Amino acid sequence: MGVETLVLLTLVVVLAMIVLVLWRNNQQLIRENTEFKTKLGLLEENLRKEYEVKLQEWKQKAEKEIRKDAISRSSSTILGRVGEQLAPLLMFSNYRINPKDVRFIGTPIDFIAFKGLEEGNPEEVIFIEVKSGKTKTLTKREKQIKELIENKKVRWITFHTQSEIQKLENAVSNEIEKEEDRNE
Repeated sequence: MGVETLVLLTLVVVLAMIVLVLWRNNQQLIRENTEFKTKLGLLEENLRKEYEVKLQEWKQKAEKEIRKDAISRSSSTILGRVGEQLAPLLMFSNYRINPKDVRFIGTPIDFIAFKGLEEGNPEEVIFIEVKSGKTKTLTKREKQIKELIENKKVRWITFHTQSEIQKLENAVSNEIEKEEDRNE
């Protein structure tokens, strides 16, 4: 056997050993990758379960808070409405306005009182906004109405329906005649 054969044989053995080492390393990497994927899957599953539990806890807590808030708002609304209905009785004791003189409007103000009307001696017209909740300030619209009243931008209109309907009928008839004249 010559030196060349010996070198060639040595190279084959070295290459075989390198292939064997690479194959073992590859197998080890495959096992580690499989283990990693398994652990990752378990971690993902555990994390998902943990967050599902936390989500359920949050939902229950949030639902309780939402229900509590809804009950509170509902109670406030009911108390506000009851307060508005009781307001005429309270006005009598505090402002000497007879409840029979008070008329419910609702919006943009709650009541108009015609003080003295029940006794046949009207002396004052009073616009009343009832605030029964935590808010004591007027809304923008209520402030605008209040300013109009305070600036005496108030007037009286007697609306006679029969006359107004006749005016409307006359206007419609005139428009029909004009249209007929144009078409001729």
